[in-house]
Amino acid sequence: MTQSPAWLETLTGRNLLREEVRQVRRALDNVFGDQLVQIGGWGDPGLFRRLARTRRTAVVTETPVPGADMVARPDSLAIASDCVDAVLLPHTLELARDPHAVLREVDRILRPDGNLVVLGFNPWGWWGLRHVASRRGFPPGSQRMISEGRLHDWLRLLDFKVYGSAFYYFVPPIMRRATPRSARGRAGRAGVERTPDDASQVTGWHTVATTGTPASERSVRRLSALRRGPIFAGCYALCARKQIFAITPIRPSWHRRPTLVTGLVNPTTRNAA
Repeated sequence: MTQSPAWLETLTGRNLLREEVRQVRRALDNVFGDQLVQIGGWGDPGLFRRLARTRRTAVVTETPVPGADMVARPDSLAIASDCVDAVLLPHTLELARDPHAVLREVDRILRPDGNLVVLGFNPWGWWGLRHVASRRGFPPGSQRMISEGRLHDWLRLLDFKVYGSAFYYFVPPIMRRATPRSARGRAGRAGVERTPDDASQVTGWHTVATTGTPASERSVRRLSALRRGPIFAGCYALCARKQIFAITPIRPSWHRRPTLVTGLVNPTTRNAA
């Protein structure tokens, strides 16, 4: 399992991390409790933990990373069962050797009614097509891409209920290198570089300036609506909750000794004599 791929230091990677911070903040907005565990390194270990509303947070990585709290395999954690309130998997399933084993481990450590947040790449979008076409996989280090629908089925088998999902990062899969700070400033003033606020959000496609005729404006609106579809999304965020099933005890039915019923038969004259 690769921790924090090097391409996250590029301009494309930094923009993706900024958008994912926004998505994780929304996902964890109503998640409270005592403990949140992030399984897998993705960017800086403190990138997502500061967004948690739980009392404590922990980051688990497979290799020693500065800022990580525990080093362990994602499918074999030294954590007691039913003791974690929330788990975050930032692209962990795509980098894991056995994603099913990771989900089973998440199911083990989560408390009943615990929350799970998963970030993943969309295999049916632009990034998925680039992943299939690339010989070494795309983005670099990614082993596989798991669709939102397939992950939904896997979680349902583990008695999780998916209560929310969203597609994001509507940006072509082009790896852009980081530019010097001075060059980025000139590019930003010239309007060349687009920030995540106007390039990767769903609402960002509406901010494109149009100076043409009303017909061209209508064409831009249609194109914007098309680009907001999941087929153009690079990633998705999925939120699920571990369900609680009430168990009704069945009382044993004890065998009772038969009782004699008297007074139903009238005595005959022979018995009376």
